[in-house]
Parts: sequence; C-alpha cells; structure tokens
Amino acid sequence: MRSLVSAQSHLEYRPSGFHWRRRWPRRVLRICTPSKKISLLFSLRSHVLPDAKALAHKLTLLSDIAFAGVTERTMAIAPDIMEKLLVELCRFLIEAADVAREDAPMRTPEVAAYDLTCANAAVETLRHAIATRDREKARNPLQEVAARLGITLDETDPDWRRLAFRALRIMLDAEQENLRRDQGVFDEPSPALKAARSLVDAAPTVSALPFMPRTSLTPPAPCLAQEVAPITDRDLAPSAASTRPFAPTPEDVQQPQVTTKTETAAALSSEPPRAQSSCPTIEKGSDDYIEVRSQGYKTFKPTEQANEKAGNSWARNTAPNVRSTARLLSRILGNKPFDQITDEELKAAWEIVARVPHTYQAKTSKMSPQEAADDADATEAHNAEITRARLKKQGASPGKIESEILKGRIKRLRTATIYRHMQDFQRICVFHKKRGHLAENIMEDHIWETAEYERREILEEDNERQTWCGKLDGLFRSPIFQDKLADVGDPMFWAPLIAVHMGLRSEEVLQLYLDDIQIIDDIPCIVLKQGPGQSLKSKASRRTIPIHDNLLKLGFMQLVAGLARAGEPRLFPWLERSESKKTYTETFSKRFTRYRQDHKIYDAQRDFHSFRTTFNHLLIQSECPDSQRRALMGHVERDVGITNYNPGGFALTLLRKRVNAVVVDISMIRSPFAEISSASVTDLVSRRAKASA
Repeated sequence: MRSLVSAQSHLEYRPSGFHWRRRWPRRVLRICTPSKKISLLFSLRSHVLPDAKALAHKLTLLSDIAFAGVTERTMAIAPDIMEKLLVELCRFLIEAADVAREDAPMRTPEVAAYDLTCANAAVETLRHAIATRDREKARNPLQEVAARLGITLDETDPDWRRLAFRALRIMLDAEQENLRRDQGVFDEPSPALKAARSLVDAAPTVSALPFMPRTSLTPPAPCLAQEVAPITDRDLAPSAASTRPFAPTPEDVQQPQVTTKTETAAALSSEPPRAQSSCPTIEKGSDDYIEVRSQGYKTFKPTEQANEKAGNSWARNTAPNVRSTARLLSRILGNKPFDQITDEELKAAWEIVARVPHTYQAKTSKMSPQEAADDADATEAHNAEITRARLKKQGASPGKIESEILKGRIKRLRTATIYRHMQDFQRICVFHKKRGHLAENIMEDHIWETAEYERREILEEDNERQTWCGKLDGLFRSPIFQDKLADVGDPMFWAPLIAVHMGLRSEEVLQLYLDDIQIIDDIPCIVLKQGPGQSLKSKASRRTIPIHDNLLKLGFMQLVAGLARAGEPRLFPWLERSESKKTYTETFSKRFTRYRQDHKIYDAQRDFHSFRTTFNHLLIQSECPDSQRRALMGHVERDVGITNYNPGGFALTLLRKRVNAVVVDISMIRSPFAEISSASVTDLVSRRAKASA
C-alpha cells in the first residue's frame, strides 16, 4: 500500500490509516544516536488523504527545523560556512584595528614610523606565507573566529586546506586595509559626510530651478514640468526599440512660485539652466524606474492613464529581472550616480559580465563579479591542467583530452541573458535622460547591434527547446504514469497529458476551474477565459478547445465529476501559488524538474513548455491549416479573411477533429480509474457513452 502514496514524501498507508515515517538523517546520526529505531514513525489517525497530506507536510517542516537545529553548529565546511568564516575574520581584523586606533593616545613620529615598519613586516610575512603555501599562520585566527560563531572546525576535512589558504589572502587584505587607514587613506567618504552631502544636495538653490509656466494638469497621469525633446530612434539600439519615453513622477512637477529677485536674475542670465536635481545612483535610479513601471505607466506620455493590472503584472514578472540588472551593474561599477559613469567603465563592465559564471548571484554572493569571473577563469585553467596531465599519463588521444577539457569548462552567462541586462540598463538610462538627470543615453554606444548579437549567439552551444517527440515513452514509463495514484487528480499526472494533447500553457492548465470544463454540443471542451484568480497571456489566449479522446479514455471527466461531488472549485485544488511570482507554474515547475531528475529522464532542452511545442509540431505534421492551428494554440490571427469574415471562430466539430489528429501513444499509461467501476460515475458524458455502447 505504500506505493499508493509514493508521490507524497514520508507518507504511508497502513491498515490502521495513514502514517508519517522519516528516516534519521545521516548527519544527525553522526552526532548522536536518538534511538535504536532507524526511523521516526507517527500515526496520523486518519484515512482521508487530503487531511493526511496536510499533517504530513507540517511534520516534514517541523522535522526539517529540528534536524537543522541539531546539525547547524557542526562542521562540514560547506561554501556558505566557509564564506561566513572568511567574512567574519576580515571584519574582526579591520574592526579591532579601528577600535584600537580610536582609543590609542597620541604618538610621536618615531612611534608612528615604528608602527608602519611593523605593519609592512606583517604584510610581507603574509605574502611569504601565500607564496610558500604556509597555512599555519591562518590556523589560530580561524579557530578564534569559529569559536566566536559557535562552529567546531574539523582540520581533517578535505576543504580545510582551501579555507586556510583563502584565510591567508583575507588576512593580507585586512592588513593592507588597516595600513591605509592608519595613514589616513580611506577608499570612500565617511558615513557622516555621505549623509551631510545628501542633505546639502537635496536642498537646491533658487537659481538652480528654472522658472517654467505651469500648464493645466490632466489627472491622474503625471505631467511634464518642462519641455523635453522626445526620444528618437537614435536614443535606442535597433534591437531595443521597445523602450519608451518616461512619464515624470508627481514630485517632478513644480508648483508655481512667486518670482524672487534671484529667480529674475537667473532667468535674465545667459547661463543655461542646470538639471532639475542631482543624478541618482544606480540603485536609487533603478528603484525609481521600477516604481514608475509598477504603477502601470509604459508609454510615459503626459496623457497616459496608469494601467494598474499591467503594472502589477510587470512588477511581478519583470521587475525582479530589472532589479538583478541594477544590482549586478552596481557591484561592478560601484553604486555611483549615472552621470559619473564613463564609457571606459561601461565597456569594462560589460566585458566582466560576459565572463561571469551563470550561477553567480549578485544579491547573495560575497564575491564581486570581477572576483567571481577571475575565480572561474583560474578554476577552469587549473582543472584543464590537471585533466590534461592525467589523460596524457594514461596515454589518451588528443581528441579525448580536448573533449574532457571542454566538459570541464565553467558555464558563463548566455548571450541572451547579457543582452537582456543591456536592454534593461538602457531603459533605465533613457528613463533618467527624460527626467533631465542625463544629457544623453550613456548606453547608446554599448548595447550590441543585431550583427554582434547574432555573432555571439552562433558561438554558443545549442540549448534551443526541443519537442518531446521520441521521448514521451520514457516519460510515460516513469512511476507517476505506471503506479496506482494515491491522488487520482495529481497534477504531475494530468498536467503534462493535458499540455501535450491540447497545447495549453502551464499556467492555463494549472489555474483551471471546474467551470472551465464544459460540454458544448455534446463535445467536452476546456474554455480558457479570464476569471477570478486567472490570467491569460494575451487576448488571443481566450479560446475553446475540445478535449482529446486520449484524456477521456484515461478518465478525465471522471476526475472532474469526482471533484464536483467533493465541492472543490478547481481542477487541482491542492496546488498552491508561489510566494514570489504568485503563480502555480513556479511551484509546479520545481516539482516537475525534480521528478525528472529523480527518475533519470531530465533533459534541459525538454521542459514543460516543450509539451506545447510538441502539440504545435504534431498539428503541423497532421497538415492542420495554419488558421485552425493558431486558433487552437491561442496565437494572434493576422489573416483578414479569418478575423473579419469568420468572427465566430471555427466549429467545435472541426476543432475536435484537428485535436484528435494529434496522435500520442498512451497504451503504456495506467489510468487512475482503472480499478474503479464505471457504474458509480454520474457525469453526463460517461452515461451517454455507456448508453451508446
């Protein structure tokens, strides 16, 4: 009976009801022996699957917290622990020197010279330790820091040598920083100066504000406070034409003021007026852009009305990408104002971006993008040297040596990702040009032209999405399609089948209500529409698709009837939205990826959206007319003969024929209702099928 609930972690079914069982993790057993039993076992005192699932999920979370509490202070020098130790070591060395410097009495020039000699000697000692790979000098400092953090270091761990060597560099950096500070050399102004300077800059003089006559406002859209020339095509790269002019925020609109003598003198002066306000930094300016776009402004025209729904969608789906771009560029260039960024700095920045590993996270990584790129280059070269020496010693052929070295390369950001960063950063720059913070679009000469983009794309390894054609047998022979399901409505079973048989997008499948599944003219259909808690990609996504006969054979309408009897409103009632994007797709995609990895059927070029690609491909193979194919796929129709002279769309009988022309072999799939008698089914379709038989 355990196979009945294999889809739910740690949940088992026994004659007495559902039980939650979890093995003691090895990392816990290495520390202590909680009991002689190898597993934790609790009766959930329930025979109802949904209740048992909810209880099992809570127990799993509680056990995760308990196991983490037991093991969090043990030492397996994982990357996060190593990073934490090194950061704390560096902070302590600098902070301790600062405190000692602030409390120290006045010293004579002779004492200052002696201290300088000692500091230089310490720097040279650390350099010598790095050159000779002497890790002994890092042992005591690391042990002290580990004790402060409550971590027990295991020097027999294979990563200890790496940690100690990195600590030597951290100590060298800290000594050099302390040496500079001891001589009064600081990399940036003090926090007090920054705060004072921002207060001074935030209070513009009267002469810096050019007097402009106030025009009537058109609420609620913000209006321009001064005339700004519209952005021409020259402001954008040819491939970034989607960027639009900016609509100033309400704080940019100046209230009419009484003209003072100073204002009159400024107006009569021949000196050109200065910018409205100081140029914001990369992070602040990006936040301003994100805020305006999130309010629903897109064209940024003075008469534009805010589209709140579109703004919420942009904030949910696109704003995180823009924010990551700003964070990445800020870490490379420093969080400096946009008008202080030079062409040389921008050129160097994009060269660094092209070398950054694809796993780099600017938000969480303690390494700068430059350091991450250099570290990747060094690691790649080191691995290549070891691989070459090992294979040469084995007498391998040059072809095999080259192949193995190429396999060890570290993946960097792809061309499409870099170009997206360029486009987002350019949109922010154009935004601030419209606000008067920039005299020109500083990204104009740096964003790739079409030819350069295509050149770089050709040099990349192929990762284009592929269809599931020829690979569906492997998927359909995995456990979810072979074993008896604990939950006959498991989305892991039904969602891929619906997508490959009907071409629906993942969110279109996962957000379905039972009301969306209708019988129209004796034809079971799925009606895709905009409803409460539902979203469609475009106007063309509204469509009605007949349900494929394969889905009916597997018991799809029995599932719908059962959910209706249970009072459930949705097709997949136990599926939850993600925390970040508030979509079902984000949650389900992680589970679908993990399922394919666990069962050795993972392919990066074949994901859930590939089912939709497969459906489109099979429609083409069945010689389905393009107009009907677009109607089924939810693509925009450009044929006037269809849009103007066939406004009602195609007949469902014709669309049903086209859908069933898509041939998918499901003979190896076990129906969730295989052992359930059809006599208890009360839905209309099953009754009619039984009557006709």
